[in-house]
Amino acid sequence: MRLLVGFACLALQGALADKWDDITSDKDIRLKQSGASSLIKPLDEALPNVSVDQVVADANHEMTVKDGRYKWPATKDYNEFDTESWYPQGISSSVDAGDSKYNKNHLFLVSWYAKKDEEKGARVSFINTSVSPPKYRHVLLVEPTGTSSKPSFKTVRVHAGGIAWYGNLLYVADTDHGARVFDMDHIYKVKDGDGAGRQSDGSYHAYGYKYVLPQVRHYSTSGKPKGHDYTYSCLALDRTSTPASIVFGEYYHKADGDWSRVARFDLDSKTHLLKVNKDDVGTASKVFHHGENRVQGAITVDGRYFLSQSNGDGDSDIIGFTPGDKDSKQYRILPPGSEDLTYDNGTETLWTLTEHAGARYLIGTPIEKISS
Repeated sequence: MRLLVGFACLALQGALADKWDDITSDKDIRLKQSGASSLIKPLDEALPNVSVDQVVADANHEMTVKDGRYKWPATKDYNEFDTESWYPQGISSSVDAGDSKYNKNHLFLVSWYAKKDEEKGARVSFINTSVSPPKYRHVLLVEPTGTSSKPSFKTVRVHAGGIAWYGNLLYVADTDHGARVFDMDHIYKVKDGDGAGRQSDGSYHAYGYKYVLPQVRHYSTSGKPKGHDYTYSCLALDRTSTPASIVFGEYYHKADGDWSRVARFDLDSKTHLLKVNKDDVGTASKVFHHGENRVQGAITVDGRYFLSQSNGDGDSDIIGFTPGDKDSKQYRILPPGSEDLTYDNGTETLWTLTEHAGARYLIGTPIEKISS
């Protein structure tokens, strides 16, 4: 069940925003690719490996749908609509993965970071919207540690401001460093218990979560860009580009200066990794500098750029820019607290999610309503 409903009425019909400058020729936004984790095989041998389908079939929470919005539960026994312990940030879907109906189910993925109990790191919700009501389960993100004889893992303490599911890989934004990469072909079932990782009795815990998703690689900043280091605040997948690409956006407050950029990195369709040179370094294939601040999400669709921009407790904006135009355009059409963006090219719908406690939804709008 996927409802296509606009975010809100267009309060600003394409108001002019800031000028964008193409700075691709600087070639200074680069990411270094790590090697693959050597601990995945030992973990495969130590723990039951389950599929995405098995996680989805084991969903243990329900969402509600009203006026086209998917709402997190807010009941006496379980309340994620109002909680201040976890905050939702990133969004992707089975459409990004390459299968609009993942084995007959349409799935959303949503990332969260732990705000109160920071040691719990970040998690991802696997949401099945093909059932009524929509159902989901959280999976804890972990980074392998330990040795080949005693493999373990620790939580991943990132803001998780953007995610992209491409093939078997899940990209998660790592604000000050680049991105973490997790493999959907290696989801582990663990025992219920406190703490995270291998315990003294040889069992594995994940702060009460039943499943964990392990990191298999990471990307880190390489070199020194002009102005300041790139901030990998959010990311999204663009399947409309050739080749497919990951788009990274930067978040800055206005007081931090006029330095925000958006960068695209091309993907290898066979490995699902970023395209890199012989030194395992990938260089952004397109970079724009723009004057927008408070950018929470960034994506490109058919060559056009879209940014989600927060405004505190006020309605959020979509910034639209088509290369070749002099200026971008601003549309005040998003609810307060809007975050990451993802695009469904089958239904031509742009999706976002909201983070504010007491107002948490997944919301989609036909992209034709955000016209140039």
